Amino acid sequence: MTITTKLLVALYSLCAVLALAMSWAHLPAYFGSGFLNANIQFWGDALFNANPAGKFLSVDILFLAFICNVWMFIEGRRLGVKYLYAYILIGVVVAISFAFPLFMAARELRLAAQEGAPADYKIKAMDAAVLILIFLITVVASVATF
Repeated sequence: MTITTKLLVALYSLCAVLALAMSWAHLPAYFGSGFLNANIQFWGDALFNANPAGKFLSVDILFLAFICNVWMFIEGRRLGVKYLYAYILIGVVVAISFAFPLFMAARELRLAAQEGAPADYKIKAMDAAVLILIFLITVVASVATF
């Protein structure tokens, strides 16, 4: 396994853990109502009781989640990623921001394990800088919600 693969798997795993922690920190208000009632209340708040910015983000994430699921099915079947439905289910029940990076880590490991795996690649310094900036903005904005 190349250093790039190891770094990507670590990055995907870190993002999955951070996304789970940061998103689920806002859910205790919905606990205690039972799974079905909690989901009804949560989605009612996210889609109907939110301000326009919150509604925008909810709809944006729902469409992003859909296309991520489409891609996970296609790429997962193409590569033979194990437990494909687990990632889909986790995305629906837990959080797509948790499930998708987990899938990406599994995908990266699957690619590395295949014979004739693609050659190692390098991203440009500007690409890395932009990604680091987006990551920092994401983490700061997430922490600011507390």
